[in-house]
Amino acid sequence: MKKIFLILFLSVFSLGIAQKKKKTGSKAKVVAEKETVIIYTLQEAETSNEPRIIAGFIKQNPGHEKTDALKRRLINIIMADNSIEAKPTIKPLSKDNIEKIVSNNELNKGKNFAANKTSSEKNVSLASAGSNKKSEVSEQGKKTASMLSHIFNNDPNDKEAYINIKNKSKCNLIVKISGNKYYNLEVPARGQNFVMVEKGEYILTTQVCDAKYSSLKKIQKDIQIELNVAE
Repeated sequence: MKKIFLILFLSVFSLGIAQKKKKTGSKAKVVAEKETVIIYTLQEAETSNEPRIIAGFIKQNPGHEKTDALKRRLINIIMADNSIEAKPTIKPLSKDNIEKIVSNNELNKGKNFAANKTSSEKNVSLASAGSNKKSEVSEQGKKTASMLSHIFNNDPNDKEAYINIKNKSKCNLIVKISGNKYYNLEVPARGQNFVMVEKGEYILTTQVCDAKYSSLKKIQKDIQIELNVAE
């Protein structure tokens, strides 16, 4: 009889350990988040083809010895992206407006620069509304003009800020940004993307691979958020 009780005890004990290990092994994945104020480096500005990064470095380092060269590079990139040869269906961004945006005079004139925002955006327009591809290119041009206007605008009453999401995971993301207004931001795997938002409180939600992410953010300035699955 004692042997039977011993066998039963050992069986129940082993079953309990096995279930505990199973629960431990199926632990839910969590998201690793890192929020930082955006600082642009010279290396990024010299190697990136993204106007936002080059313009950001120029704004943060107006007296740098390479600022003039970077301004010329920024203008060339924007003009190439909006050239008639590259995109015959799109009216190109005016070179005069681009040069005004990145000129030293505009760096210290927030109000004047804000006034240029509308005219800059108008110069990136849709030549015909019959094609989705045309619309996408036009929207990208407007986004670039709006971003440059925002970066170089020194007006403290600027009501916009931008959120840059850097996706360090191997999965594509769709980040939902909910507040006074709603935004959906697609971020490719191991890539990044940004969206301009009105300043205020927002709830950011997404799923990083199999891990759910939700966070309340008070957006009062440009920020960058890195997302990944915690190790």
